[in-house]
Amino acid sequence: MHSFSLSTLVERFFCDFLHRQRNVSPHTLTAYADTFRLFLRFLAERRRQSIDRLNFQDLDAAAVLDFLTHLEKTRGNAARTRNARLAAIRSFAHYALGQSAPEWIESAQRILAIPGKRTAKPLVGFMSREEIEAVLDAIDTTTLIGRRDHLLFSLLYQTGARISEILRLQPDAMQGRFVRLYGKGRKERTVPIQSELVGQIRAFVRACGIQPGQPLFANRRGVRLTREAVALRLDVAVHKAEQTCSSLHGRRITPHVWRHTTAMHLLHAGVPIEVIALWLGHEQPLTTHAYIEADHTLKDRCAHLLDRTPAPRKARLAAPFSRLLSFLEAQPGRNYAQS
Repeated sequence: MHSFSLSTLVERFFCDFLHRQRNVSPHTLTAYADTFRLFLRFLAERRRQSIDRLNFQDLDAAAVLDFLTHLEKTRGNAARTRNARLAAIRSFAHYALGQSAPEWIESAQRILAIPGKRTAKPLVGFMSREEIEAVLDAIDTTTLIGRRDHLLFSLLYQTGARISEILRLQPDAMQGRFVRLYGKGRKERTVPIQSELVGQIRAFVRACGIQPGQPLFANRRGVRLTREAVALRLDVAVHKAEQTCSSLHGRRITPHVWRHTTAMHLLHAGVPIEVIALWLGHEQPLTTHAYIEADHTLKDRCAHLLDRTPAPRKARLAAPFSRLLSFLEAQPGRNYAQS
């Protein structure tokens, strides 16, 4: 059995195992890299030494549990995020079992035994059109940074894309009125956007001198924006929008809420659920049914229809009583049963 240092094995885990052997998607690589960036920084601060000097004795089950607690208590991450980070660490531990020093095997097995937290599936949150407009209006578009933010959030809303999909965009992703997006599992899809937004994006590319192969949304140094940077820019816009839109006060608005908002607005417009699934890049329409569950407007509309359902006609006195027929006659009409 070969014995590698912790830093060497982490590099081999990403380059050899995830990339070459598993051939995982860029989304998975990004998620795993985010996990180890946070985890190794946490370990270095905990051990009071540089990341490159960390060894396998520093990476034990107790350290992983402390890191998971740090995610929830300090960073405010939900249990789902905590479980996703744990999955990445466990994947590394499983890989390291066959590669690392024998004395670390017991620690790796204990890490693999750490359970994920059970989570309740929350109802999706979304914004009204007025709230979307208030946030966009709060962005100062007289600067290039403001124009960038306005285009980014406008594109998020019109495409319903994941933030990772938007941040990967390059100028050649614009094809006429369509945007080419790369989603989970390397699936590609094109989504239409308004002609006005297309013109604004092209003007922005010219103004910033963005070349083919460069990120469409970058910082002042030309480096692609991170999720954290986008979240911070969104927080600034939402906080400013609260002054004119009181319903935003106290709300936690994330880039993914914009994706939910697109889906809900499409649903309200009468777009079939199967089309919304294709629009969002869901592998199965069943995933999209969460929006129907969260749609109080649709539920209220159904309840209103039920309120207007005429009372069942009374059976004729000469007819024998039938409990089954009474049950069937009391049911809503065929149209309601299909909805």
